[in-house]
Amino acid sequence: MVYFVCVAGMALLPRATLGAEPAKWEASFADGKIACVVVPQPGGAIPEILSPALTIAMKTTLEHLEPPPEQTTLTIYLEPPPPFYKRMRALFRVEAYARQSGDDIHVQPGQDPLKLTFRLGHELSHWLTLKTLGQRPPLWLDEGLANWLGAEAAATRARTLRQELKRPIPAGMEKHLFTLDELTSLKGYPRKPLALGAFYWQAEALARAIHRRLGDKEFQTYLRLLSQPQAPDWREPLRERWYFSDGDFAWLAGQIQPSSLPQ
Repeated sequence: MVYFVCVAGMALLPRATLGAEPAKWEASFADGKIACVVVPQPGGAIPEILSPALTIAMKTTLEHLEPPPEQTTLTIYLEPPPPFYKRMRALFRVEAYARQSGDDIHVQPGQDPLKLTFRLGHELSHWLTLKTLGQRPPLWLDEGLANWLGAEAAATRARTLRQELKRPIPAGMEKHLFTLDELTSLKGYPRKPLALGAFYWQAEALARAIHRRLGDKEFQTYLRLLSQPQAPDWREPLRERWYFSDGDFAWLAGQIQPSSLPQ
């Protein structure tokens, strides 16, 4: 039996171990504050695409989000793809292929290194936000930030492979777009697949646009303000702290329309 130990940025080093435990991949990030353990499927192995995907995804999220205040362990469980009959349902939880709960992330790695990097970056954003701030921000900001950082990680992975990340807007999604007020008022995920797709695209576009106006440091302040137990309305800090005008909010509304959505 063999398992692999890796420090971020270093090659995998095989180390023999006795017993019947499955192979594992371990890494350390953020100067040792994050210990990451990857557990494969029973009887399975760690796919080669996992190491660079996780390293790039973690580094990308840590460029924009602070590490946990104390040393913590994140466990990533690799899972097989869902049965065919479940894939045919096109439900959100099935199509996501990844989910985060507490200090665990469950992910179906698949064969595409860009998709895996995106999935890991997306879930790492959720994990770091909750771990650092103690509470999730509003749904649009939580998912918009996660989609943005997942895409940034996937784009970085694409460059290392000399590939181009393509994210075409799903056909027919334009009919399900939300207004700015509708998007920021959502408390739960839309049920229709195209409406769900529109939500993710528009939430990402809005998070990107606010970050573009505020810059990285001030965006982190905004994220913290909206992650408080008694968080203000999303517009309030933008108006009172950063002096957003009605024109600025009109600009934000334009950023979530099809011509401005990330491609």
